[in-house]
Amino acid sequence: MVVVTVEYLLKFKSITGKDKEEIVLDKGATVKDVIDLLYKRYGEDFVREFSNPSGDAIGGRVLILLNGRTLRVPEDSTQLVNDGDTITVMHMVEGG
Repeated sequence: MVVVTVEYLLKFKSITGKDKEEIVLDKGATVKDVIDLLYKRYGEDFVREFSNPSGDAIGGRVLILLNGRTLRVPEDSTQLVNDGDTITVMHMVEGG
């Protein structure tokens, strides 16, 4: 078993009603496995925020960090997660 902490920022915090939570996964789980579990747990609002504008894939303006390192989505979604890892989910912050 692998236990990861998922931190929620910005709108994801509002959708989940949590700052963070621990998730238990099977050994060999990937970042995509975590995302899929969150899709099931938090439903359409969560999925909509995660999807690209056409709604067919992970993308759009979501920023995922694994232990503080930015992941390219969906390219890095196959990254394995390890016991004790922290995944942070938020929107990219833009401005000028």
